[in-house]
Order: sequence, then C-alpha cells, then structure tokens
Amino acid sequence: MVEFALPRRDAANPDYCTGVDEWHDAIALAWAQAIASVPGARRVALLVWGDPALYDSTLRIAARLQPPPGVRVIPGITAVQALCAAHAIPLNEIGAPFTVTTGRRLREDGFPPGTDTCIVMLDGETSFRSLDPAGLEIWWGAYLGMEAELTECGPLAEAGPRILAARAAAREQHGWIMDIYLLRRRAR
Repeated sequence: MVEFALPRRDAANPDYCTGVDEWHDAIALAWAQAIASVPGARRVALLVWGDPALYDSTLRIAARLQPPPGVRVIPGITAVQALCAAHAIPLNEIGAPFTVTTGRRLREDGFPPGTDTCIVMLDGETSFRSLDPAGLEIWWGAYLGMEAELTECGPLAEAGPRILAARAAAREQHGWIMDIYLLRRRAR
C-alpha cells in the first residue's frame, strides 16, 4: 500500500477546463512518483469511490501516465444507483428522460430543460439553493452505502434547510462529505 498526497485543483483559476487539465497533470505525476517508489511494481490497483465512467477522471488521469498502462475496470454501484436505492425511488418517470449534471452547471444554467428529473453530482456549494424551490422535490444522500449514510427528502423548500444543516454537521463530524441529490419537478 502506497500513500500519496492528492494534489488540489486551483479553484481560483478562471478557466475551469484549463484548471482541471493542470490538476490532472499534477495527479498523474503524483501517481507516477508513487509507482516509482516501489521498485519492480508490476500491478497497480486504485480503489475509486464512485463510477470511473461518470464524473470521475481516474481513467483520463491513467491515460496520462507514460507508458500508458493497461487498464481493467471492475464495475461497482454508482452513486446514482445508491441514492435511488436508499430512497426506494425509481430514477426516471415512466418513459421520461433524466439529466445527470454537476452543481456548477446547475448554478450557471438552472434546471436542465427538456427533463423533469435531474441528478446533481460534484456539488460542494449546495447549488439547489440557486433554484426557485416551488414545484421541486429533492432526494439527497451522503456517505451512501456506508455506516454513516445520511438521507433526506421532501419538497425542496422544506428539505433544503434540513439538508444544509445535516451536511454542515456531517462535514464537521467526519472532516469531509461526499453527497449527491436528485431533483424532480412535481407532476403538474
């Protein structure tokens, strides 16, 4: 087992994509240094929290290593699946699409057009606060699948403040938080 310090993204960089690209370069360098610290290492395994195909850059970062490694992905349960299971709800309405987006996109663009269901990931700023809560329901979960799992749901106007309080307390208690939520427009 090799531990290494994970570089942090420069959130002050005004060019989001360039900032992420530079951050990925730094992570790839950290991985390369960690691998090099174990002479003769032939296999490397990374335990990735979440789904490496969905809002995770593990595969993109691995592709930056030289020489490029052979990669085998063993799938697990996505946070989207864990959220729906925790709340015992279907992901989509019958015959209806859903959108998966980030907190940043929700803040900048609002509720996605053409859908009544939106799953929001990577949202350290609780971007649901930027929406008019009228007619919206939320299903939120943190530490999904873990002993510390937290869930909250209801009309956004009512559940939003409870989520903010639970999220702040959990971050204080654990020192970190990983959460996701589903927003759905109520049937008209």
